[in-house]
Amino acid sequence: MAKVAIVGKPNVGKSTLFNSLINKNKSLILDIPGTTRDRIFEYGNINGKDILFIDTGGFERSGEFQEHINEQVHHAIDSSDVVIVVFDLTSPLSVEDEEIFRYVLKKNKKYILVANKSDIKRKEFEYDYYKFGDLLHISATHRRNFDILKEKIVSLIDEEEQKVNCDAKIAIVGRSNVGKSSLINAILNENRSVVSDKVGTTTDSIDTPFEYKDRCFLLVDTAGIRRKSKTKGALDKLASIFSLFAIERSDICVVVVDASEGLTSMDKHIINTVTEKHKGIIIALNKWDLVKKTTFEEYSKKLKKELQLINYAEIVSISATERKNINKLLNKILYVYKNCSRRIPTHELNEKLHSIIRQNAPFSRKGKEVKLKYMTQVDTNPPHFVIFTNRPDEIEENYKRYLRNSLYNLFNFKGCSIKITYRESKNERVG
Repeated sequence: MAKVAIVGKPNVGKSTLFNSLINKNKSLILDIPGTTRDRIFEYGNINGKDILFIDTGGFERSGEFQEHINEQVHHAIDSSDVVIVVFDLTSPLSVEDEEIFRYVLKKNKKYILVANKSDIKRKEFEYDYYKFGDLLHISATHRRNFDILKEKIVSLIDEEEQKVNCDAKIAIVGRSNVGKSSLINAILNENRSVVSDKVGTTTDSIDTPFEYKDRCFLLVDTAGIRRKSKTKGALDKLASIFSLFAIERSDICVVVVDASEGLTSMDKHIINTVTEKHKGIIIALNKWDLVKKTTFEEYSKKLKKELQLINYAEIVSISATERKNINKLLNKILYVYKNCSRRIPTHELNEKLHSIIRQNAPFSRKGKEVKLKYMTQVDTNPPHFVIFTNRPDEIEENYKRYLRNSLYNLFNFKGCSIKITYRESKNERVG
């Protein structure tokens, strides 16, 4: 999913444009409390393409708290795939306009120059803005030329997405300061990310393609996820949002855990988030060189016991700074990718389904008979199965877990969070 930032100096119509692009369909709003106004992140959809739009504060050279607002504007630009730079045709060209545009160019971002308030007759400053290049004249209030704007947005996003065509997206996620950036450096064998002992050095998600054993993977380095009570600053909240966003758009998540500290409640929260999103999962026990009093087997057994139902996760011990077991981790990534990409033939699925039923037949919560008629796999990454039954809404949760665990045991979907959907089989209702 692409990210589009809307930037400009104060009062040029950024928020009006933002609301128009998302059609005020506020299915998800994430507010970043700033000092003078909030930053708003919201999902929108253009021509079937999901986009995360970022509304920003007005960029100014001076003013109370302005340094913090400008810093957030820069971070919005840094983390976006496309930037919409908004100018106000009714006001003269300013140094702020020039500074914003220079920063977008410096970051080599795809951009659209928008001349807002073009419906107002007083446009004596219009030609001042042509020094930046071609302008798209719009009216955010009256949605003038919005179809053209949307076409430009989708076109630029498509260009970005076509640059890299990899087999799978791998998100590196975890709490702050557990060694994610060091792990990225170890995988890429270069100091691409800034590594620091200071908590929360990385603030944005940065995608980097790499090849391993003739497979192309897109590696996503994310900022640390923090508990809400510890996410006081705007940039910390920005980091948490982009980390969760990276999980959402990844295929496989490597959850980095500080092995010397053990599994924390926040680690569990992150792991649960990954599994709820049905992503492939590998738990990387980093700083393993600091663990002295237990074996890997004992540690893994204890870890799985703490995670309870999440017993299919792949686990590997590493030391990112010492570059130990990095190839082992890469082999795990390749293994999970192949597992999650498998498609089981329908006849084989149904043979196993009937075998599962013979061992333990299902009953509904109301005590009525449940018939599991037919099973098919409809997708991969994650493996998604549909089971047709006469009572899809009445199957007990315990039986669903039994069926899920049986599929893991029979087909070895290690590292994959399989998805099972129950649908009613027409004309076969019993009772």
